[in-house]
Parts: sequence; structure tokens; C-alpha cells
Amino acid sequence: MSRTYKTIGILGGMGPEASSTLYARMIKYIQTRYGAEQDTDYPPMVIYSLPLSGFDETGITDEQLVSSQLIEGVKKLETAGSDLVIVACNTVHLFHDQMQNAVNIPVLNIIEETKNRVAETGIKKVGLFASETTGRLRLYQENFNDSGIRVISPDRTQQNALNLVIRHVMSGSQGEEDRKVLKKIALDFTEKGAEAVVMGCTEIPLALNQSHTDIRLFDTIEIIIESAVNYSMME
Repeated sequence: MSRTYKTIGILGGMGPEASSTLYARMIKYIQTRYGAEQDTDYPPMVIYSLPLSGFDETGITDEQLVSSQLIEGVKKLETAGSDLVIVACNTVHLFHDQMQNAVNIPVLNIIEETKNRVAETGIKKVGLFASETTGRLRLYQENFNDSGIRVISPDRTQQNALNLVIRHVMSGSQGEEDRKVLKKIALDFTEKGAEAVVMGCTEIPLALNQSHTDIRLFDTIEIIIESAVNYSMME
């Protein structure tokens, strides 16, 4: 490979470990999908790890504060030379329009990209692992409904359990018990007719992956990685 690729801007820090995982998995995807070997085989990337205030394991606690920080974050990535931006967090896509309107480069939408991936499979009913804010604001439900995909949301007990798993990942203390919790909720979803589960929080794939369950998982980290890299490296 000897051509120029578009620069990928990554707005991370929500949380930091999910963002570092996204970066590492992006490198692996470029190797396996595009056969990268030399340093010049990889697209340039700019990473801004934003220590986001007004945000915790439940999601957004101060909308105005979060929105203003995100807007400044994407502006920094644009100024640094990014040709596109991805955000390593599902919940803050509540402010996708505000982020997109603040810059002149594409801000890929992790929820939209995930919907497109699910729609390609013909699946019509999915369970959702997500932060409390993502669920409460129906970010996935509203988007997926437009494509005729029904979303099963966690109940109050399940959401409390998800909040705890997310908190464990944020602190780096996730383990087997968290995996068991997620597998049990996923099974509950399938008993309600779900054909798959969307991991609509970038912390969740750090506690559970497809090797742990026969239930089909849509990993939003992987989906946004593929979208960004393919956009960057296309002719």
C-alpha cells in the first residue's frame, strides 16, 4: 500500500479503557481486512481522550455540560487534521447532530451504523445492552423502529445490573460474574423473542464477546471500527 488514507479522529475517554480497546481492535481489523504490515499501511489517526464531566456509569447526568464538551472535542479533532470522527461511546450520540453541525467533516453515528448492520441480516427483533440514559431516551428504539426492527429494553432490575457491569468495566474490575449477568439478561431477551443482542454501550464488549455465548451479538465497537476504517481507506 502506498497511497494516502483519510485521517481518523477518535473522540474517546468515555471511558478510557473502552477507547483503548477500540484503538487496539482497529489496528487488528486493518491487519486482517487490509493486510497491513508496514507502518505506512495504516491510516493516520488522532485520538482525543476526553475526561467527560457530567457523565457516569448510568450515562448523562448534565446534558448541557456534556454537549459543550463534545462539541469542543470534535472541533479539536478537526483542527488536528481529522477527515472523519468517531465517538467511542453510544450514549453521547444523543448529541450527534450538535457534534456534526459543529464541524465540516463527517461524524459517523454508531447507532445508525449499527442499525444498518442489523438491517442487513434481516433480523427484526433484538435485545439491548445499554446505559440507563441510552435506554431512557430510547436512542436505539427510535432509530431502529424506522427500519422495522423492534428493540427489547432491559427492565429495572436488569438495567441496575447493567449499570453495575458498566461501572466495573470503567474501573477495570470486570470479571466472570459480570459475564454471567450479561449472559443471563441475553437469555431473558431471547425468551422474549429476540434474535440477537445489540451491545449498545462500548463498555459491554470488554465483559462479553461472541466466544462466550451462542446468542448472536452485535458489537458496536467492531461496527464503528469497520465503518471508520473502510471510509478512511476506500479509493
